[in-house]
Amino acid sequence: MGRTLVKVDEILMSAKLVAIGIDFGGTTIKSAVICGAEVLEYGEVIDTQKHPSVEGLLGEILRVTKSLRGKYPEVVGIGVGLPGLVDSVNGVVHELSNVPGWKAVRLRELLELRTGLPVVIENDAKAMAYGECRYGAAKDGRHVLCITLGTGVGGALILDGRLYRGAQLAAGEIGHASIDYRGKAGPHGNPGGIEEYVGNQQIAERAVALYAMEGKTVCLENATPRDLVEAAKSGDLVALRLWEMIGMELGCALVNAIWLLNPDAIVIGGGVAQAGDLLFEPVRRTIRERTQTILHETLRVVPAALGNDAGMIGCATLAVELVGGGAVELPKI
Repeated sequence: MGRTLVKVDEILMSAKLVAIGIDFGGTTIKSAVICGAEVLEYGEVIDTQKHPSVEGLLGEILRVTKSLRGKYPEVVGIGVGLPGLVDSVNGVVHELSNVPGWKAVRLRELLELRTGLPVVIENDAKAMAYGECRYGAAKDGRHVLCITLGTGVGGALILDGRLYRGAQLAAGEIGHASIDYRGKAGPHGNPGGIEEYVGNQQIAERAVALYAMEGKTVCLENATPRDLVEAAKSGDLVALRLWEMIGMELGCALVNAIWLLNPDAIVIGGGVAQAGDLLFEPVRRTIRERTQTILHETLRVVPAALGNDAGMIGCATLAVELVGGGAVELPKI
C-alpha cells in the first residue's frame, strides 16, 4: 500500500501524537515518551553490557517499553536509534558498534510482533540529525550536515529537506572520511579517518602523549575530553594546544563536506562538542580559511540544541510520521 505525503507539522501539532523514542548506545539504552519535542517521561536506563545476548537486551527493551505504555496508553509507535549498520527500510540491524552479537537481527519485526505497535529503526546519528532538523539547532535548514562526537564520530545528512540515507543506507558517515591518506589506520580500511583523531579515546591518548613530551605524567582516566576542557579553561597550554589541533582537524573534514555538499548548516553534537568555543572557534576559522566566501558567509556551524534527547526525539518523530502517513519532508523556507 502506498504512503501519502502529509503535512507533518499539522499532524504533530493538532493530533498531539505520542511515541516512544529509544536511544540504543554501546553502554546504555535510554528511552522516553515523547510528544513533538517534549519529553513526557523517561524510561529506566538499561545497562547494555549487563545483557550480552540479543534476546536479553530485547527483553529489557520490551520490559521498559511495557512500563512506559502502561502510563501512556496513547503511544502510537516506537522509534529506535542504533549505532552501526542499520537497514531502516527493511528493519534489519546488520551490525552494531561496540555491541557484539547483533548480526542480521530483524529488530523491527521482533518489536512489532511483541508490542503490536508500528516500529521504525534508524542509525543513531541519522535519528539525532532528524530531531535537530525538526526541532533543534537546524530547524530552518534545508541542507544540513549533523555530526556526533563521542566514542566515535557519526554523521547524517538532510538534503533538500529530506533525510538522505544513500544507496546502501550508509550516507553521512563522515567519521571515516580521511584527512590524511597516510594517516592512522582505521577499522574500515581508510587511513586517516577523522574518528581516529577526535574520538574520546583518541583524544585522551593524544593528551597523555603531549603531556609526556612536556615531562608531565597524566593517566588516560584523567585525560578525558571533560578533563581537558577544564584544564584549558584554567590556562593549561597543553590542553589549549590540543583543542586547537582537534578543531583544525575536524574543520578540515568539514571543509571537504562543504565543498561537496554546500550545506546551509552544520550541527555538532555529542560529548566532545561540550568543549564549546574551545572546539568551535578553530573549526569555524578553518572553514573560513579553506572555503570561498560564498560557501561560508551564511553557513551556520552550531552546537546541537536538544542534547542527549536528540536521538530519542528524532526516532519518536519518525515513528509518528510513519503512523501519520510516512512523510519525511521538512517545511520549505
